[in-house]
Amino acid sequence: MKTIRDIHDLIGGLLMAAAGLFFALYGSQYTFGTAGRMGPGYFPVVLGWTLVVLGLLVALPAWWRQGTKVTVQWNNLLWCVASLLLFAWTLRPLGVVIASFLTALVALMPSAMRLRTRLVVCAAVALLTTLIFPVALQMMLPLWPWSY
Repeated sequence: MKTIRDIHDLIGGLLMAAAGLFFALYGSQYTFGTAGRMGPGYFPVVLGWTLVVLGLLVALPAWWRQGTKVTVQWNNLLWCVASLLLFAWTLRPLGVVIASFLTALVALMPSAMRLRTRLVVCAAVALLTTLIFPVALQMMLPLWPWSY
């Protein structure tokens, strides 16, 4: 009898570990420092290795656990990738507020949500994106098309 491995957790854990390994190795190019006096490489390395360990803790048990067949929801994947590309292309010319609103709107295309609910969610995403990146983190991003 052939068992179907828990491929969801196996792939997810391995991708987590791979991302963590990338950040840990790339972050090691910077000065590490100490816990009391952290350098720019401290957090990427520590968090990268933490992500490697957590990814392996997810993936290893999944190797022996039975799971279900993977079904890719191509429609959702298409809209998700389209929303990411839209954000990349519209951030500079339209500003954070409009770009994040449009991105959320495109990402919600496969949803069965009512239009009013979609618009409220998109407005909330635009507000949170604006509050986090340009306001709290003080990233130099245009808020509106006329902000340059």
